[in-house]
Parts: sequence; structure tokens; C-alpha cells
Amino acid sequence: MSMPRAQDAEALRRYRNSKLYRSLTRTLRAYNRLMVERLHARGFEDFSPAFPSLLSNLDTNGTRIGVLSMRAGVTRQAASKLLREIERCGYVERKTSSDDARATIVYFTARGRQLLAAILELVEMIESDFARGLKPGEFERVREGLFQVADRIDPNGALGSGDRPTQRGSR
Repeated sequence: MSMPRAQDAEALRRYRNSKLYRSLTRTLRAYNRLMVERLHARGFEDFSPAFPSLLSNLDTNGTRIGVLSMRAGVTRQAASKLLREIERCGYVERKTSSDDARATIVYFTARGRQLLAAILELVEMIESDFARGLKPGEFERVREGLFQVADRIDPNGALGSGDRPTQRGSR
């Protein structure tokens, strides 16, 4: 599709809708909405649509705030502000690092681990729902293709080399 003239609203809309950015954004928005709705139905009524950006990057053995902010692609200040809200809900707690008194480590609380278990179950359900709308094997090909694109354009990955899957099919 050729680039539209700025004043042609209909052509601009068609152009935007044909680009990967729009599809990725719509998919992520739907994914997040489904996750929040289903978590609320499971009793996590205080879970906010803003929480996944940090919680999806929190390691089970704790993560420094600076690492969380980098992984989420936000400033340390923005991460700290959102963490205060998540902490008020009882999903995480902050502790001073035993290795470095200047560093703060964020950990899941017992309630946070319950939330994580629910999220992991819901991820499987949501992705199964998405896959059902495609032919057999297509969802896995889309996922693999997006991984390859991300790996090529961001080879070190915002998550770091320790987060790379050991087997392509284990994502």
C-alpha cells in the first residue's frame, strides 16, 4: 500500500490499519483487557491495566527497580510510582538488597504469587482462544515470526540474555 497524503483521512486510516504497529497495538490492548477482566472475576478486583508492564518483568526471585524500569521501557521514576500502587494492592514488596544497600529489590508477596499463578493459567487460556481463530499451526508461526523479528531488531533484548528461551517451542 502506498503512503497516503496527510489530508486524505480515509486513505490514512487504511494505511495505518495495514501496518504491523496497529495490529500489535490492538492485539496487546485486547490481551490486556481480557487478562484484567478475568483476573477481576477471580477476585483480583484491584488489578489495574497498568500493572502488567512491570509485573510481567518481575523475576520470581526478585528484581532491582532499575532492571524493571529498563525491561518495561519506562523511567526509573515512572516504575517507582507504579510500583507504589502495586505495593499498596499487596502484590509486591520492596527490600534493600543484601549485596548493595543502595539497591532496592522488588519481590512478589504471597498474594503476588497467587496472582502470578492465576496469570500463568490465564495466559494459556487467552492464547488458546486467539489460536482457535486461526488454522492449526498459524498462531505458533505468528509467535515464532514475531520472536525472530524482535530478535533481529533488538538482539540483546530488553529482557536480557538470561530470559531467552532455550527451545523455540517453549515460549
